[in-house]
Amino acid sequence: MLKRSFALVALVVLTLAGCASNPEPAAEGDAAFSVTMKHAFGETTFTKKPQRVVALGYNDVAVATGLGLNVVGAVKGYDPAVPQAPYLTAQLGPDVLALDMLAPSFEKVAAYRPDVILAVSMPSLDAPTYEKLSQIAPTLPFETSLYSAPMQDDALRIGRAVGDEAGAQRLVDAAAAEVAKVKSELPGLAGKSYLFGQARGEVLPLVIGKESQSTRFMNSLGMKIPDALANVETSAQLAPGTIGLSYERVETLDTADALFMTFVSPADKTTFEGNSLVQRLKVVTEGRYQGVTSETANMLQAPNVVGVKWLLDQLRPTLTRIGQV
Repeated sequence: MLKRSFALVALVVLTLAGCASNPEPAAEGDAAFSVTMKHAFGETTFTKKPQRVVALGYNDVAVATGLGLNVVGAVKGYDPAVPQAPYLTAQLGPDVLALDMLAPSFEKVAAYRPDVILAVSMPSLDAPTYEKLSQIAPTLPFETSLYSAPMQDDALRIGRAVGDEAGAQRLVDAAAAEVAKVKSELPGLAGKSYLFGQARGEVLPLVIGKESQSTRFMNSLGMKIPDALANVETSAQLAPGTIGLSYERVETLDTADALFMTFVSPADKTTFEGNSLVQRLKVVTEGRYQGVTSETANMLQAPNVVGVKWLLDQLRPTLTRIGQV
């Protein structure tokens, strides 16, 4: 699952984008309204608040449940032991969590009889897939490309499509409050540097791209990529916005005040933490290194407003160590 965490992002080419819509005045009552959402494959008009929602990306599921929508079908996790993200606000059963994120069955999607399909964070979405989904129900994709917009914009985009932009704004505000709380409690985070990466065989991919979602999230805490790597050219070979580090150059990790690493397998974790060069790093010997779970890595790599508090709680041990004054 950890390898797939980084592989999912490798399916896309990141470009900076925002949200756009052409809302019309809502009709009286709770069910009728009209909003046209522009997106990467054209535009879609939504004319009523949905009663049956299918969500085809992790963040779509998070926002939909956060808004209290009736999610009748959703993508399942890769690990059978972790059926759903731990930060979801509703428990979804196996009959709901039954769709493959990378190759969902159109027949299964149709069987849920959705009146809206959310695909803002669907990794495998392309034009042909969108066309097939839109024949089942009005479908909301990303506006330009996957994870190209801030998580706040994606949440508001979903809120507009389902007729609850005020609810989405509340989710955005709650996430901002959690970030502000941590910054207030840990003022020493301001100006501190971090690195987030993965041990994968002989390569250590590090996410340093300025437009990467993890970079944006950590920037919101006042943290930054180490100056030594801030202007290094990234490559999409491993995943967009990453560089590949070899164990021979592992001393580069010591340029960071904090290091967060995830692992493809338990063997990769053992290899990384058992490496003699890694063991001598100051960031390790001084307790500023933290190995993170696949769920934490997924959220840090592509955060959503619903999971912000949970993500901050997972990172809290190391944030506290470097952020207390």
